[in-house]
Amino acid sequence: MKDIDYACAFKITDKLAILAIKDDRIDELKKAVPAIIFVNFRNKYVLQDTSVTDVSNIQPIKINPYLNLTGRGVIIGIVDTGIDYTNKEFLREDNTSRIEVIWDQTISSPNTTENSNEVFTGTVYDNDKINEAVKAKISGNDPYAIVPSRDEIGHGTQMASIAGARGYDQDVAGVANDCTFAIVKLKESQKFKNQLADEGIQNVPVYSLSVIIAGIEYLKNYSLRAKKPMIILNSIGTSDYSHDSSDVFSRYLSKIASNRGLVFVASCGNEGAAETHASGYLSGADDIKDVELKVGNSMKLLQFRVFVRRPNKMSIAVVSPSGESSQFMSSNLYKEKNVRYIFENTDLKVNFYNPDNITGLQVFLLSFSSIKSGIWKIRLKGEYIVNGRFDIWLPPSVTLKPDIRFLEPDPNQTLTAPGASSDVISVSYYNQEKNSIVPASGRGFPLFPIIKPDIAAPGISIYATSTNGSKVTVTGASAATSIVAGTCALLMQWGIVDGNDSTMYANKILSYLVAGAFRNTTTRYPDYSLGYGTLDLLEIFNSISGLKLESRGIADYTEYYTNNLYVRIPQNMEVRFVEI
Repeated sequence: MKDIDYACAFKITDKLAILAIKDDRIDELKKAVPAIIFVNFRNKYVLQDTSVTDVSNIQPIKINPYLNLTGRGVIIGIVDTGIDYTNKEFLREDNTSRIEVIWDQTISSPNTTENSNEVFTGTVYDNDKINEAVKAKISGNDPYAIVPSRDEIGHGTQMASIAGARGYDQDVAGVANDCTFAIVKLKESQKFKNQLADEGIQNVPVYSLSVIIAGIEYLKNYSLRAKKPMIILNSIGTSDYSHDSSDVFSRYLSKIASNRGLVFVASCGNEGAAETHASGYLSGADDIKDVELKVGNSMKLLQFRVFVRRPNKMSIAVVSPSGESSQFMSSNLYKEKNVRYIFENTDLKVNFYNPDNITGLQVFLLSFSSIKSGIWKIRLKGEYIVNGRFDIWLPPSVTLKPDIRFLEPDPNQTLTAPGASSDVISVSYYNQEKNSIVPASGRGFPLFPIIKPDIAAPGISIYATSTNGSKVTVTGASAATSIVAGTCALLMQWGIVDGNDSTMYANKILSYLVAGAFRNTTTRYPDYSLGYGTLDLLEIFNSISGLKLESRGIADYTEYYTNNLYVRIPQNMEVRFVEI
């Protein structure tokens, strides 16, 4: 691309790169650079918004003096809105920072302390620089003159708190309170922000996949350089994808999941009750089915895709609220057609992908300009039908105006990406106060033979520290995901750092989580909402340990209390750890 002056690119992996170019010149570039096989559809990724150690039987394990699990020696990597690095909960008792590195994608500065070839934008601040800034604050000076990175939103700080706050305030003590952190503050997509602003939608952070993958790749490489195990916490997702692990994000995560000591924990999102997913079946050729979309408020731009499961083939028509209908449209090529609805003064562009370069499915991309309120019908007709399955997902509900929804929604298959990926630990959430399912939590199962979500964790009113040291309660998928990430850090410490299981990697940790999950007798598992059960750290260790007790005197025991539970452990107890 050296001779091309209208685009620039940054290589992330051998197969992925970030491309900066105007939309109307993409086809021109693909012709000029044959090495570009496909350009991924741009999705909107958004945030997935009780004391932590009081849930999921975490406290009995943490206070056990023999296990001594604190997250020591493990890095929790977070791609989010940044972190309030001056917050005491992320400092040690000697006021040194537990944050090893911050890559702030939003700050353009030559004063980076890392090799500029490793990042394509922003600035990297290492632990020495962060400690210098913390020391300046303690001395009454401005820390942001040294490290200007801030978490203006607070979400990233809250996630770090739940996963690993130090616990000076016991209410906000994190799960892995002795872990260290590697932070990527993501740069918001200006294009998406402008689109939302045009719709009057404010205060919704929105990101593109390119900066998220770049952040994850940076964290992976940092873990390898530091030679420390890492848990990557991802609380950002999108609903607009194929839900079958064939998307770019899932394929990338599959590539990195085989690394020993690297675990990716993903949220399943909050789209379960959003009514943004519709599905159905056509029984044969010429069978027709309507999917009704209610548009309660007009939008200047509404884009979504229809996914037809292979090897089925369908044609599509769209009927406006006034009854004006397009013709049935289909194409074996990558073409587009335009439709004008006179009575609604609405334009529709339909892009055809058959098969789609990424998923291999038949895909219709519908782009409405100035879509008006009313009931719109997405009409599908069978051309070649085997099982006849189709799915439609709208963009994340927080990026839509109120009352835009399907009239007959399907609450299943509502996990946000990358929560449906086969090689991540996928987390849904439940109401731990009532021990009940939360309808908003993303539901499985993905449309391929793998069960997701994997585990459910508490997600209602979780205490966390936020910006400026304030204490807040957090509800939603992000809170649950942070609890599981902290739990994975404890398991990683037990396995790799403490030498009990040196081959610890993502699938093995998943096996431990599933083996220890709590399953009640009234629910059939795996469950659409709860996966294989709810998180239970104590039961995880019960499931992986075998105890052989001998008769001995009272002096040969160590005694302590766990809340109101009296514990007496033999001094030379034999503990046999077995892989499950």
